[in-house]
Amino acid sequence: MKETIICQGCWEQMHVPIAIRGPLSFFFRPFGIKKSQMHPNLCTICESMFTKVKKYKQISISTTILFADIRGYTDMSQQVEASEMNELLGCFYDRCSTAVWENEGIVNKFIGDSVLAIFNFPLVRKEHIKNAVNAAVQLQKSCENFKTENGLGNEHALGVGIGIHTGECFMGEVGTSYKDFTAIGPVVNLAARLQGAAGSGEILVTEDVFNQLANQFPDVQRRVLTLKGINSPVTAYVLA
Repeated sequence: MKETIICQGCWEQMHVPIAIRGPLSFFFRPFGIKKSQMHPNLCTICESMFTKVKKYKQISISTTILFADIRGYTDMSQQVEASEMNELLGCFYDRCSTAVWENEGIVNKFIGDSVLAIFNFPLVRKEHIKNAVNAAVQLQKSCENFKTENGLGNEHALGVGIGIHTGECFMGEVGTSYKDFTAIGPVVNLAARLQGAAGSGEILVTEDVFNQLANQFPDVQRRVLTLKGINSPVTAYVLA
């Protein structure tokens, strides 16, 4: 991934050049403006000042949502030292971040052993569905030898499950006394439920996602799932 001198999000959303690297970045640091944790080419304005950037607390935008989670983490945490589990979790976070960033998404949240990634905001990309799926495939490949690389034997069941859905989300600030930038809505809920239904090493996507990439995945397994909190059965496809 190529690192940029100015924040891509501020430039694309406001056409304002905010320096995050190089000598000019020192002028912004006294104001708390630095690289964002969500993406190396974004700044903290994109991360924490959504209303100032977009002039609204929330907006509706087409996005693709990816949830990834470590399978077997809870059981293993009862058998392995806490320091080892922290090291494993950090390794997972790093691999998720790399896969998402290299495919122009943002890592919005780390939630325990889960990751929420958003594609198409604030970095607007026409092929955000493809980018999200590519990130998922890249992540699964990077985690194929997760156990052995972290010194764990075959007695531990460990893998990654991923869920992806696309559609209109509300993006923006949530809360008043404590403001949080994130995506909310049914698309996010369904992606999270798919992730929960995905097995170790699987990528589960909705029909809306699969229809955009069907020619790239000719051999897939189709499943009809009943998911908690979702009123109707969901048709999903296993990409890996």
